[in-house]
Amino acid sequence: MNIIANEIGTEETLLFLTVGDEKEAGLFLLAGPVEAVEKLGPRVAELLEGKGAGKRGRFQGKATKMSRRGEVQTLLQDFISHQRPEA
Repeated sequence: MNIIANEIGTEETLLFLTVGDEKEAGLFLLAGPVEAVEKLGPRVAELLEGKGAGKRGRFQGKATKMSRRGEVQTLLQDFISHQRPEA
C-alpha cells in the first residue's frame, strides 16, 4: 500500500487504501496532508474497529471490521467537502 501511496503522491491528495476481505480483518492506510491524516487517522481506525499509528502524513493499521469501509468513505468525503474553498 505504501508503494501505491508513494507513486500517487499524497502531499495534496487524501488517499484511503485497504487490503482484506469484506467479512474479515484487513489492513488500511490513510495518507495525505499531515493535518488531515492526524485528525482523521484515529477516527478511521475507530470506525474499522482496529488500531493503528501514524506519522508524517501516513496512518496505517489493522482493522477487524472491513465491512465498515463505506462509513470511512463517507467520513472522508464529508471532510473533503468542508475543506474546499467556497466559490
